[in-house]
Order: sequence, then structure tokens, then C-alpha cells
Amino acid sequence: METLKNTSKDIKTSLLLGSLIFLIVALAEIVLGAFKIYADTKELEEHWVNAIPFPPGIFPGLSILIVGLVWLAGYFICIRGQNAKGYLSVGIVIALGFILLFIVILLTDVFNAYALKLEDYEDWTALASLRWIIFLSPIPIFLAIKYEGFTVLRRRKEQLQQS
Repeated sequence: METLKNTSKDIKTSLLLGSLIFLIVALAEIVLGAFKIYADTKELEEHWVNAIPFPPGIFPGLSILIVGLVWLAGYFICIRGQNAKGYLSVGIVIALGFILLFIVILLTDVFNAYALKLEDYEDWTALASLRWIIFLSPIPIFLAIKYEGFTVLRRRKEQLQQS
């Protein structure tokens, strides 16, 4: 791997903050999803997981966890002084892919509930299909803009200095 003379603090901070936010939300969603499954199988009428505005799920939590782990691995690579741009980019691409997937799922549920008026969707609300990763979407977009913005500005500055 390529070793950098001056590892960017911006990349380290972006990787660390992104990974911590995604990992915390992922673990919370996985644990709450498991408890919801347990409570539903035991037929507990009133359990506090129903008070959470967005339904937790194990698989959406795992998708968030993947992004957090990629960025955390990139952070540790960056600490060693190696180039972690790939980890940041791959994490952003995976996050945006999952975000688009969950938005498409939300839109198909809206279509089934309101356009087709299917029986299974009579009591359906938009909160039933919202996922935390949709609301975490500004993080990878911000990281991409911030990182690419600094890279473009740095290259332009180097070009101007060479001229």
C-alpha cells in the first residue's frame, strides 16, 4: 500500500465520525430488532420497542454495520500512515447503494398502499417502512463532498504553485 507523507486529518476525522455514528445506530437497530422479534413471538402486547418511531430490523442494521466496519477499517489504515482513500470511497458507495435500496423499498410500499390499495397495506403508514439509514444518508454525501472538495482544491493549489 502507498504510504502518505502527510495523512490528512480530514480523512481520519471523516472515517472515525462516520464509522462511530453508523456502528452505534447499527448495533442499536440490530439489538432492538432482535428484541422486537422476541417480543412478537412471546406475544407481549405492550413492549417499549413499539414506541420507537422507525421500526428496527436486523437486516437493515447489518447493512448499516457493513458501512461502519469499512470506515473503521479505513480509519485504522489511516492511523498507520497508509492511504485510506479507497476505504472512504467504498464506504460511501456501499452506503449510497443501501440508501437507494431502502428508498426504493419505501416507494414500492407507498405504491402498494395508495395506488394499488392492497389489503395487506390497509393499516400501513410511511413510518412502517422508514429506516435509519435513510436519515444517515447526509453523512456519506457530506463526506464525499468534503473529501473531494479538499482534493480538488489541493490539486488546483499545487497546479498554481507549479505554474
